[in-house]
Amino acid sequence: NRIIIHKHLHYRYDRPMLPRLLMVAVIIVIILFSFLSTGVGAAYAFYQQQLPLLNGIADHSLFQSTHIYDRNGQLLYELYDHQNDHGRRTYVNYSDISPMLINASIAAEDHTFWQNSGVDVTGTLRAAVTNLESQTVVEGGSTITQQLVKNQLFLSQPRSLQVKGEEAILAYGLTKQYPKWKIMEMYLNTVYYGDLNYGIEAAAQDYFNIQPKCTRRSCSSSASRLDLAQASLLAGLPQSPSYYNPVNNEQAALDRQKTVLDSMVSLHMITGDQAQQAEAETAKFKFKSFASTQGIQAPHFVRYIIDQVLVPLIGAQNLYNGGYNIYTTLDLNLEKKVEQIAYNHLYSQVYDPYLGSYGPLNIQNNVNNAAVVVMNPYNGEILAMDGSANYNNNSPQVRGQYNSALALRQPGSSFKPIVYATAFEMGWYPAMIIPDHKTIFPSELSGTPPTYYTPQNYDQKYHTGFPMTVRNAIANSFNIPAVDALEYAGIPNVLNMAGRFGLTEIASRSSKSFGPSMALGTSEVSLLHLTSAYATFANQGVRVPPTSILEITNNQRQPLYSYDATHPDGIRVIRADVAFLMSSILSDKTSRYHEFGPGNPLELDRPAAAKTGTTQSFRDNWTLGYTPYLAVGVWAGNSDNSTMNNIIGITGAGPIWHDVMEYVTHRYKYPPDDFSKPSDVHAGTVSALTGLAPRPGEPTVTDWFIDGTLPTIQGSFTTPPPCQGDNCSPKCKNFCIPPTH
Repeated sequence: NRIIIHKHLHYRYDRPMLPRLLMVAVIIVIILFSFLSTGVGAAYAFYQQQLPLLNGIADHSLFQSTHIYDRNGQLLYELYDHQNDHGRRTYVNYSDISPMLINASIAAEDHTFWQNSGVDVTGTLRAAVTNLESQTVVEGGSTITQQLVKNQLFLSQPRSLQVKGEEAILAYGLTKQYPKWKIMEMYLNTVYYGDLNYGIEAAAQDYFNIQPKCTRRSCSSSASRLDLAQASLLAGLPQSPSYYNPVNNEQAALDRQKTVLDSMVSLHMITGDQAQQAEAETAKFKFKSFASTQGIQAPHFVRYIIDQVLVPLIGAQNLYNGGYNIYTTLDLNLEKKVEQIAYNHLYSQVYDPYLGSYGPLNIQNNVNNAAVVVMNPYNGEILAMDGSANYNNNSPQVRGQYNSALALRQPGSSFKPIVYATAFEMGWYPAMIIPDHKTIFPSELSGTPPTYYTPQNYDQKYHTGFPMTVRNAIANSFNIPAVDALEYAGIPNVLNMAGRFGLTEIASRSSKSFGPSMALGTSEVSLLHLTSAYATFANQGVRVPPTSILEITNNQRQPLYSYDATHPDGIRVIRADVAFLMSSILSDKTSRYHEFGPGNPLELDRPAAAKTGTTQSFRDNWTLGYTPYLAVGVWAGNSDNSTMNNIIGITGAGPIWHDVMEYVTHRYKYPPDDFSKPSDVHAGTVSALTGLAPRPGEPTVTDWFIDGTLPTIQGSFTTPPPCQGDNCSPKCKNFCIPPTH
């Protein structure tokens, strides 16, 4: 059942019509005589008093729906006030209204509209006689101009001689002030068509699902595309919107339509054959409620911009009633594909060559939910945001309507690039040798008694059989070197770096609340912010905050705000050379073979940087990565924090990331470019054993070095002892485990 919020409309049309029409005719005659007795001056004064309210209609100063579009003009959502005697309305100009609808409205409501002066005494008397003779309501008793005045000023007032007189005065004055076409435009944009539809544009979209075709500067209205069958049915609704509602009372609506068509024939607007064809066409219509035809598209993204962008910017009341047009950065067609990819990987039997199985992951591995964010690194535009695997799945594992792209979760190893970037700023380089053996760190910088932290790698092994470079440590996501990097860089410096990258959830906390496990991503972040952080690496160290709005226009499509995507307001947070080192490592396919092997989901048909992350409890699973033109982040897990089974980033979120990246790069036809090397980065050769200048006969390795960081001295590498006992290295002397003897 439809929600009908205007009971006074029902009251208006539920009373016996024939006696009322006779009374109206008598009243209007009396009004004419009252003009003579009271004087034109008083009538003019009253008209001037009410004029601002009527001028507001012409100036579009009415409550109107706000429309949210994707970047290509596809409608995502229509915002309107369901309460406060409001509803859906989009103002359209006279030239954007079907002539069929204009003629049908005249035939239904006011045969002499183009000729009368706003008050048609003869027409009212004639209508009363006609209705008496036919024993049914064939013609209305008020002109369209009178109805316009009544609907805007007197709808809630009891009918009285005074009200009718004032109504007639205003209708007459309105006709003197505005041309007839403007009055028709005002009427068709204000009249109530039932089912929360104010104005013909809302009614055309609701009852016939005719959607406008919009760009940022113009819209091809729905009302302009109404044919005779549709127009004649809609023109009959204002007489009793509740009773003639075609969704709830289709036969009554069809009967009313026939009356309108017959009137159009009698007025020589159409032929009898056209009327019969219109009736036959209408009989085929399937009327559905607005809710079943006008759902929300990209719901997580739409709710995100409403709650976190538009309401703070515009205010809730203005947003819902102001008739704004919001053009967003989202690509709806891309969004639909992203949603499909995420859902299929979790719930369909799709063969995964890396896993060697057909899934689905929700059954085999208890992975029930996923979120995806797609961004443009250069300008921060959010191209897609999928907050759950299924918006309509309300199970505890999914909670479909909850936006997991904004949820705070532990990033696991996907946080490591922030740690290493801090170390690179402080002089580290990819070919540097870093140990991967059992190491004991203090879990806190102070405490009595002290506690200690011993990190382990995912494979529960120490990789001491070969010299471990920083490049290999990052590419294979070894844990102990990451904690070493944190201890070297210092927690305050890493926190500062996190803040510069936009990870405010972490940066806002005190450094005293962190220990060495911070390097492994134990502090919560959102997928949106972490994807933006990776986009900063792609953008050569310049961070452009996530952007969701391209343009906002008012209800007359005049620009109020416009985002210049060609000149984004970015801030350099790290040097371009540091960003390049990270991109070089994360895009190095062969360096990650030790843990991930060849042909893994992180490999694309072009250079692409990528990093996985899995929390120790297997509750959160991540893959994030980028090309020079695109950044994609994926989270997989369960909304109720239940544990996944035998799943890591490369096998859970990884395949989703791979397919999204492949699809987007080809959809937008991005070139397969490598990451741009800054001028202060050059290839250099060091000893593969020490990471220092090579000695004669030593094996060497070539890597990238920022100018001034290539070692010039030779040396030998000796694995430092663990931080315990009497053999404390200088680096960890302040937090050694006391000797046991």
